Amino acid sequence: MWKRILLILCLLCPMALHAALDLNGITMTASVNKTTLTMEDELILTVTVDGTASNISPQLPSMPAFNVYARSSSKQINNFHAVTTFEYVMLPRFPGKTTIGPVTLSYGNKIYKTDPIDITVFRTNTAAKQPARSAKNATPSASPKTAAPIEQAPADMPPLERDLYNAAARNGDKDFFMVAAVDNNSPYVNQTATLGVRFYYTRPFLDNAPYTPPSISNLFMEEISTSEGRQTIGGKAYLYMEKRYAVSGVTPGKAQAGAASVRYIPATNLRLSMFDRMFAAVGQEEETVSSNVVPLTIRAVPEAGKPKSFYGAVGKGYTISASADRTSVEAGEAVNLTVNVNGPGNLKPTSDLKLSNMTGFKVYDVVSNSGTVPANGALKSYKIFKTVLVPVSSGTYTIPALDWSYFDPQAGAYRTIRTKPISIEVSPSTKADTGFDFGAHSDLGGGFRQLGQDIRYLKADIAPEQDSLLSTLARWNFLTYIFVALLAVCAVFALLDKKTLAGKRALAKARAQLKNAESEEAVADALSVYLAIRYGVHTASLPLRNISAALKKRGCPEPLVKRFETLWQRVDAARFAPVDLQGEGTAELSRQAAELMKDMDKGGRL
Repeated sequence: MWKRILLILCLLCPMALHAALDLNGITMTASVNKTTLTMEDELILTVTVDGTASNISPQLPSMPAFNVYARSSSKQINNFHAVTTFEYVMLPRFPGKTTIGPVTLSYGNKIYKTDPIDITVFRTNTAAKQPARSAKNATPSASPKTAAPIEQAPADMPPLERDLYNAAARNGDKDFFMVAAVDNNSPYVNQTATLGVRFYYTRPFLDNAPYTPPSISNLFMEEISTSEGRQTIGGKAYLYMEKRYAVSGVTPGKAQAGAASVRYIPATNLRLSMFDRMFAAVGQEEETVSSNVVPLTIRAVPEAGKPKSFYGAVGKGYTISASADRTSVEAGEAVNLTVNVNGPGNLKPTSDLKLSNMTGFKVYDVVSNSGTVPANGALKSYKIFKTVLVPVSSGTYTIPALDWSYFDPQAGAYRTIRTKPISIEVSPSTKADTGFDFGAHSDLGGGFRQLGQDIRYLKADIAPEQDSLLSTLARWNFLTYIFVALLAVCAVFALLDKKTLAGKRALAKARAQLKNAESEEAVADALSVYLAIRYGVHTASLPLRNISAALKKRGCPEPLVKRFETLWQRVDAARFAPVDLQGEGTAELSRQAAELMKDMDKGGRL
C-alpha cells in the first residue's frame, strides 16, 4: 500500500510543483453574448480562466449600468489541464453606452486582467397597447378604427438589430415565428457580413425543438454566437433565441442565405408541470416555422490601384508582424521566419504570402495556417505564414520589410501594412563535413564561384571489426529508461485496474438486468445504471433536456442522444401511464434499449 502511495506522489509532485510555481502562468479572458441590446434583454458575461485547478474567484469591476442577478461556474480538467468558466447574468438599468471594465484575478504573485468591453443599451417602446374593442361591444355609430402602427426600432440602433427588431414587429400577431436579416446586403468578395436568425415565441413548447441552420449559396458561413432576448410587440411579451453567423462572398454575383427552421411541439396547458409537459407530446403534431430568405449581391473589389501585395483581404483594422527564431547563425543553418496577420472577418479564403528572392538567403516555399475566433458577437481571424531561410555566406544580412495589402470598403481604397526589417548575423560555418567552405567568402558577388564539392566519397574496410552482442547492448543506455517508464505505466494501470473491472462488472449487470426486465421500471433502471457508469450522467430527478445536454457534453454523438430522448420518453410514458403505446410493450422497449447501449458502445466514448 505504502509503495503505491509513494508511486502516486512521485508522479503527481512534479505537476503540483508546476502548478504551485505557475511556471507558464495562466490566461483569463472575458466575453459577452452580445454588445448591443435593449432594456428588455439579458446580458451574459463569461469569464474563462485557463491554467489553474485552484479554487479561484475573479473580481468583477464596478458596473452601475447593470444588475447582476445570477452567477454560475464550472470546471473541466483534461490531462491535468484545468479550465474554469464563470457566467454572470445581468440586466441593464438604463439605456446608453457603457463599458464593462477589466475583470481582475489575484493568483500567486500576479494580478491578471481582462480587456474592457464596450456595450450599447437601446431604449425600446415596451408600453402595452390598448386592445381595440371587439365588434360585439362596438356601437353602430362607431367609425372603423385603423390598425395600430407597427413599433419601430430606435433609429440609432445598428442595422442588423434594427432590421431584426422591425421584422419581428411585423409578425407580432403569431405565437411562433422566425426572422432573419444581414447587416450588409452588398458586401465585397471576402468581406464579412453578419447574418442574424431569431426564433420568437410567446407560449411554451416542449424541450426537444430541433433547429436547422440556413443553407447558403456562393457564401462562406461560420457560426459566431448564440444568445437570448426579449421584445414586446403590440403589448405582448416575446422571448427569442438568436444565432449569428459570419458570411462572406466567394465570387462576384448573386448569393443567398436560405431559410432556417425550428421544429417544435407547443405545450397546450400552461399549468402542466415540467414532467407532464415533457410527455404531453403523445398525440400532438409537430409544427415548423421558417425564417425568410436573405438575398445578397457580392461585389468585386476594384482593379484600379490594386497592389501586387493584395491577397484578397477586405475589411479594416488588420495588423502584421514578422519574427525569426534566431538572429545569429552560421552559414548553412536554417532560420525559421514567421509572419502573423490578424484582423476582422475571415482570412481563410485569402491567398498565401509570396516572398521574392532575398540577397544572401536561399528561400523555401511558404506554408500557411489560418483560423477564426468569435469575440463578443464578431469574428476575428488570423493567418500565419512560415518559411525557411538558409544563409549561404557569412556576413550581415537583412530580411526586408514585407508588404501585405487589404481593401478598406469604408474608404473605398487599398491599404498596405508592412513588417519591420530583421537583421541576421551570419558567421562562417564551423562544420567541416558539409563539403562547402561557407566562411571562405564574405559576399556572394555578381558572378559564380566554386565553393567546394557537394559529394564526398566514403571508404569502408572490407571486413570491419564487429562488436559482440553484449557490448552492443551495454551501449544502449536508453533501454534502461524505457524499462523504468514501463514499470511506472504498469504501476498506474495496476492502481486503475480495480476501478476498471468494477465498471465493467456494473455495465454487464445493467445489460443482464435489461435482458431479464419484466417491467418498464426495470428498463428505466438499466438505462440509468448504464448512463451513470459509461458517461457519468445521473438521471435521477433530472429533466430530459438536462440529461441530453450532459450526454452531449460528455461526448455522446448527436444521433444517439436523439434516440435516447425518444426511448426515454416512451419508457417514462409507459411507466407513469401504463398503456400500450403503438403496440410497444416491455419486450420491445427492452430490445430498443439494448440496441441503444450497443450503439453507444460503438459510437460513444468512456
